[in-house]
Amino acid sequence: MKIGIMKTKNILIGILSLLTFASYAQTVKKNITETKSAITEFLIETNNIEELKSFDWSMVAEMFQENDENQEITLGFSYVNKSEIDKTKVRVDNFEFKVTGKTSNLKNLTSKLRRTFEKLSELDGKNKN
Repeated sequence: MKIGIMKTKNILIGILSLLTFASYAQTVKKNITETKSAITEFLIETNNIEELKSFDWSMVAEMFQENDENQEITLGFSYVNKSEIDKTKVRVDNFEFKVTGKTSNLKNLTSKLRRTFEKLSELDGKNKN
């Protein structure tokens, strides 16, 4: 008789353990956090200054429109001069320029880049004459 009671106790302990584990597994909370991604950097690399001058900056504004206004962003360009011009002449050599600021200042950042492109184009134009 003792063996029958021991088996019953073991079965009851097993069932209670399974119920406890099963109910615990069902009450686990899922924490879902919403993350917002942001574009933080836009770089252009070219070997033609004219491409930089005629670049469509409205596309850049569209890229950053989902960013928070206080998000730090970097705009930049890299010019690689592969021309075979005599190195003794004045020329625009490999050059990189970056501006950093907040998304709310995007117009100001792009205007700084445009002015830099125009100055580079002037220097490059003097070289061709």
